[in-house]
Amino acid sequence: LAGVPVTVVQRQPAQAPAPERPAEPPAADLDVEDLARRLIDPVARLLRADLRRGRERSGRPYDGRR
Repeated sequence: LAGVPVTVVQRQPAQAPAPERPAEPPAADLDVEDLARRLIDPVARLLRADLRRGRERSGRPYDGRR
């Protein structure tokens, strides 16, 4: 590595953190129940896929309950 030029890079000092803003009240149209209902299907699909992959890795493609 004798022919490789070496460049020294100095670390820049950390900037002061931005001042904290007061917490904003939640939006009126934000409905937690609606968000939960919309998340159930995608999360359930991801969990089923992960369980299926785990069974395939262990050599048991079916869980025996069906």
